[in-house]
Amino acid sequence: MKQDFSIWEIEAYQSQWDVCIIGSGISGLSTGISILERNPGIQILVVDKWFIPLGASTRNAGFSCFGSPSEILEDIKNMGEAASVSLVEKRWKGLKKLKTRLDPLYTQYHTHGGYELYHEDEFEKINSSLPYLNSLMVEVIGHPNIFQQTRIPEGIHGFNYAVYNPYEGQLHPGFMMEHLKKMYLDLGGKIFTGLEIEAIEDSGTEVVLSNQLSIPIKAKRVVVTTNAFAKQLLPDLDVYGARNHVLVTEPIPGLSWKGCFHYDKGFYYFRNIGNRILLGGARNKDFKNEETTQFGRNSLILETLENFLYQHLAPKETHINYQWSGIIDLGSSKLPIIQSLSPRLFVGVRLSGMGIALASLIGDELAEMVLQQLD
Repeated sequence: MKQDFSIWEIEAYQSQWDVCIIGSGISGLSTGISILERNPGIQILVVDKWFIPLGASTRNAGFSCFGSPSEILEDIKNMGEAASVSLVEKRWKGLKKLKTRLDPLYTQYHTHGGYELYHEDEFEKINSSLPYLNSLMVEVIGHPNIFQQTRIPEGIHGFNYAVYNPYEGQLHPGFMMEHLKKMYLDLGGKIFTGLEIEAIEDSGTEVVLSNQLSIPIKAKRVVVTTNAFAKQLLPDLDVYGARNHVLVTEPIPGLSWKGCFHYDKGFYYFRNIGNRILLGGARNKDFKNEETTQFGRNSLILETLENFLYQHLAPKETHINYQWSGIIDLGSSKLPIIQSLSPRLFVGVRLSGMGIALASLIGDELAEMVLQQLD
């Protein structure tokens, strides 16, 4: 006899799915969209333990970027030139794919460009490396002289130099997620929210997903896209959570600059939201305590961000209206993990804080892997 579920629940919700995706963030929805675009008749379910994708998809800063000069140089130092250039290429291709799916008006997508800021002693190495970086970028992005020295916009204080990238954009992450969700549902996908998957059992013929409600969910193929939280289901993955803090000011009359800004190898980042300032980062002030999958507040980091805000960007009397934290996933490498763990189980994680740039491309790659196994 079946467990204590009605026949209506069993027939409507328990039937075996062709594909189940764990995680309804940008990676999960992008994967679902890519699968349905290739195979419109497939039965596909996305599940998420939260009502909305809280990890990072609706909690990031909304940067549409592929890397600042100091970030790319640091990656080359740590990963080598070939791997670093390949990563930039993945981000660029992912952004191009994402833009084809978004309504720029609804998602508030603006290409105001991106800046990296420097103090006097930091700029000499960057400036001498710009020809080298631009030669690498033209190969993968197709535009010459992407990084160019420029004036620091009026209203930003305490820095000596800036480098500008005209191809960086910004968007509204909440509206982006709602747009992708609608696109996925319109293609015929289903979503269950508020359902936490506690274990994955690959029987060799199907995958059973255990959950706290004991609702029997079975799928021919399962894809894990929960990023920082994936290790809870797949303990051997080379990923760990890292918390990032973000704050947003009240509207500031006369705010004159627009765009996305990076400082200190990307550990500080800020942008305008209309005439508000969004500022985030400073995780390098307390790496140890910020290696976590727990939301919360770190007073040291918040104090550092507030000092940065009032020293460089806003009058002292400016109020902070919003503060929150989000969780990204990191690992021993910045290269994303896109793997088939078995013919029935797949994983796409470790976006290293670049989900907006990478998720659409990762979704395409996962879709191809999954559909090959379903044939």
